[in-house]
This record gives sequence, structure tokens and C-alpha cells, in this order.
Amino acid sequence: MRVLLLAVSYPPVLNSAARIFAELAEGLREYGHSVTVLTEKPKRYVSEETAATARIAAAEIANGIHVVHLSPFPFPKHIPCLRAVEQLVSLPRYAARGHRLGKFDFVIAYSPPLTLAIAAALIAHRGGGKAIANIQDPYPKSAVDLGLLSNPILVRMGEWMERWVYRHVDAITVHAEGMRAHVVEHGGAKEQVHVIPNWIDLHRFSPGPRENAFRQAHDLGNAFVISYAGVMGFAQQVEDILEAAEQLQPLVPEALFLLAGGGVALPRLKKLVAEKKLTNVRFLAHLPEAEYLELLRASDVCLVTLARKLRTPVIPGKLACIMGVGRAVVCCVPETSGARQLVEEAGCGAWVPSGDPGLLAAALLQIYRNPEARADMEDSARRYAETWLSSERGIGQYSEILDSLASQ
Repeated sequence: MRVLLLAVSYPPVLNSAARIFAELAEGLREYGHSVTVLTEKPKRYVSEETAATARIAAAEIANGIHVVHLSPFPFPKHIPCLRAVEQLVSLPRYAARGHRLGKFDFVIAYSPPLTLAIAAALIAHRGGGKAIANIQDPYPKSAVDLGLLSNPILVRMGEWMERWVYRHVDAITVHAEGMRAHVVEHGGAKEQVHVIPNWIDLHRFSPGPRENAFRQAHDLGNAFVISYAGVMGFAQQVEDILEAAEQLQPLVPEALFLLAGGGVALPRLKKLVAEKKLTNVRFLAHLPEAEYLELLRASDVCLVTLARKLRTPVIPGKLACIMGVGRAVVCCVPETSGARQLVEEAGCGAWVPSGDPGLLAAALLQIYRNPEARADMEDSARRYAETWLSSERGIGQYSEILDSLASQ
């Protein structure tokens, strides 16, 4: 069967969205499907080497997948209203280009942005196919929570779009039960919503020695490494990490916070580090996957953060990566986040509410002082990942959904 994937992020972009959909594309190809990906030429969240040398073609074959690239709009990402415009404009662009690619039996869209899910339904149904929306973050609630969307007319428009998607796609996938409850509450049919956790390739995301080449290359020595890797934007509230670093600086001199990645908040975060004279914080650029894995393995504790205002049950994709390599994690997220439930269920770390850097510092200090407990967390993280988070399991669930829809 012919399958089209719609996603704003796809390799060489270095984020969980790109990784998951690349693995889905390649996994569905192995199940015998003909897979095409419609995405955008990357302009952020790439390695420094890629940014300097990459020449992305309009269309290419990558790992057996036909990948078609749209040219991105030059909207600045730090202005929320322009982000909204960019997302609205993406709807006709993806829909029109998808139609020109031909007819597909299935069209699967990664959301956000929600407009890609609308485009998926339009492309699929026009050609007699079926549409599937992978809802990672419920829109417009997440934007409203973060204060990025406040105009009542635009909020109502977003809510209408959300209900439209839930009623017009043929299946919906979410990564946690909390997300499933949200979708059903907002108009999704219960029997159409499937929980498929964000997965990892357990062969690549595997445990490795703490004393590795990454420690040597970055002169980390015997530092107690506390790492955060990923986007630093509106939703992450990385400021909590800097406040905790300030509190731990006199208590644990060997602690070193490594913050790898980028985003609209990065300039402000660097300014705060300079103002606070934090000698225990170091910034790194977005890392290629091989180096990212080595960073996680070199870490003693890994961090996952979300803004206090974000009340959705979202689970950041980086959490599965951390669990796969078998590292203890501290989630500094709202109580409503699915990440809290996952960490507590797996027994792989600690949860503290976002917006309370003191509790974050205390949790890190406790893990630092209890290496045996930390070792138990590491074992629990890997065991849970092996049981529930394998890419084979997740892609197999997608294959079952496709088979079920094809028989209807």
C-alpha cells in the first residue's frame, strides 16, 4: 500500500519528532509499504556541521524513503503570532503538494501543527484513502496555557480545527492515556484513539559506559554530569535548571550542568548564566545522534522540563531516549504531565513540580548522595524501555492500525 507521512521535522533535523517519523517511515517500508514523506527543508535544530554544509534537494531517496521537501517560510520563531500565521499557511501548501504526489492508501500526519492533520484528511479522502493523526501535543490548549494564544476568536478557531480533525480523520494515535482522555473529551471517538508510546530503537539507544569518548572530548573528568538536551523554547522553562544550578554550586562543586540544543530562549539563558556567574553550567550546540547518545551515557542524571503553565498531559520525546540508555531522570514538569506518571510507574527517577527550582535542586542532591538508588533507577529505566518503548512494538501497532483500516 502507498503511505504518505506529513511532518514539519524530518532528518537531518535533530529532535524527537524527526527521529520518530523517520523510524516510522523506515519501519512501514519494512512491512512492505511504499512510503513517501512530505516535509520541510530544515533550517533549525540541526548540527553545526549540517547547517554549514547541507544542501537539501527538493526530492531525494533517503534510506529507501522518497522524501519531498518544501521550502520553509522565513518567519522568525520567537514571535508567536507569526508562528500561527506560518502554521495556517502550511495547510494549503502541504495539501496542494500532497495532492500532486498522487493517491495514497494512508496519510499519516504529525501534529503539531494541527494544520498538517487537516491536510492529511484532505489529501487522503480526495484520493479514497484513510487519514491518521498522530497527536503529540493538543492544540490549541497548549498554546493557550503558554500564553502564546489569547485572542478569543483565534482560540475558538483553534478549537474548531481540533474538533474537525478528530471527527474527520479515520484514526488518531497518542502517546499516553492522558492524551487519549483529552482527545475523547474534545470530540474524538473512543474506538478510533490508539495509545502508542513514543518509541526508541533499543539497539541504538542502549546503555554504555559513563567514562566514554564524550567525557574525554569535553574534558569532563570526574564531574557529576547533569544534562539537558533538546529544545529551549517557550514550553521548556529551562530557567528552573539554572536556578537549581545556582543553589547546587556551593553544595556540590563537582556538579556540572550540560545544556545541549537551541531555541528561542537560548540567548536569554546564556545571559542569565553570565549574570549569575554560574561556573557549573556549560552550553553545547545541537548534537548529532551519535554524540547525543554519548552525552546521555556520560551523564549521571538527565533532566526533562516543561513550563509550569503547560497543563496538557504531554510526554517529551527525550524521556524515552534517556530511559533507553539507562540513566536516572528528574522530571521537572507540571503535575498533569504524563511524564510524571511515566517516571513514577517505571521507577527510573524523580518528579518535581515545575516552577520550584528548590525542589529540583533537592532531588538532584538526593540522587547525588545515593549512588545505589541511582543505579536502581538506571536498571529500572532500561527494563521499562525494553518492555514498553521499543520501536518494533510501536511500529507494529501502526501496522495493525493500517491493516484494520484497510479491511473496513
